[in-house]
Amino acid sequence: MSAARFYNVTVVCEGPTANGTQVRVVLAARQAVTADAALVFLRQQARRIADGLDPGPGGGWAPRGTLVPVWSPDPDVPTVLRIWCRTPRAQRAARERLLGGAEFVLDADDFSGRYTLRALPVPVPVPVPVLASLSVPGYLPLPLSAYPLARHAQPPGRSGRRRHRKPRWLDRVRHWLRLPFRRRVRTAHAA
Repeated sequence: MSAARFYNVTVVCEGPTANGTQVRVVLAARQAVTADAALVFLRQQARRIADGLDPGPGGGWAPRGTLVPVWSPDPDVPTVLRIWCRTPRAQRAARERLLGGAEFVLDADDFSGRYTLRALPVPVPVPVPVLASLSVPGYLPLPLSAYPLARHAQPPGRSGRRRHRKPRWLDRVRHWLRLPFRRRVRTAHAA
């Protein structure tokens, strides 16, 4: 059984400014509960960055024929990010790495700067009272049925459940607009 963990996910850009100094900017950050949620967030951010740096020629913002794709021998940041998003093998490798408890980092850089997508697994500590209760001899936890359920979590058919009624103001509006009323036909359900 693997240890419980959550994932700190960050997207960072580092690049030069006009006066030559290096600047580091956090573009996005989030905590994810599962490795899959962390990877979904990273893919969304990778697509956002790629489309922001290199919008496609098929976009509706430029007239047809204005932009054409150009081949380059050196991969740029948008190309690296789009390839990572579209490759199932790379996605599986990233997921296995995160599930194994290791950090996943994707770096892409070119003349515009360096973009780093990172997911870091953080173990969730086990609360102390749980550990103390397990070490006490003769301790038996209560069954789940002994704990009261919240009203919205109660199973159907349980007593104390209110029936939904339409508000009276709706009747007044329908009468004023002379709309026909809908009558519900009650049927007996087999128990």
